[in-house]
Amino acid sequence: MTQQLPVNVNALPMSLVDVAETLGMRVALALIQHFGGLEVKFPVAPKADHPVILALGETDALALCQFLSGNQIYVPHARAPKSVRADVMRMEARGMDRASIARALGVSTRHVRRVANSRDDKRQPDLFSE
Repeated sequence: MTQQLPVNVNALPMSLVDVAETLGMRVALALIQHFGGLEVKFPVAPKADHPVILALGETDALALCQFLSGNQIYVPHARAPKSVRADVMRMEARGMDRASIARALGVSTRHVRRVANSRDDKRQPDLFSE
C-alpha cells in the first residue's frame, strides 16, 4: 500500500511533533506507518516480542518507550479521509473485530467504531420524523 506521509515536522499531526523533535522524523514516520490509526501503549520496559520492538527495532523502540514512559497514545494515520462505510459493515458482518478492521482499512479504531455504531445512512431521509 502506497501512502503519502509528511516529510517535515510542521506537516506531522500535532501529537507526534514531540516524538519527531526528540527522536527524529524517521521514528515518527515509522510509528505512523506501523501503528497509524491505533491507540498504542508504550511500556516502560517492553519485552523483546512487544509489537513496538518488532516494528521499530530495539534501539528506536526502547528510546520511544522511555520517552513516552508507559503512556498510551493515539497514533494518527496522517492520510486524507475516505469513505469506508461499506467496507466496515461488510468486515464486521464477517465477524472481524474493530481493531482488525481499522488496521486492514488504514483508518483509526475510533472511526471504525463511529461508522459501525451509526447504522443509519445520512443520505437517506427519515420517513417517520415530522
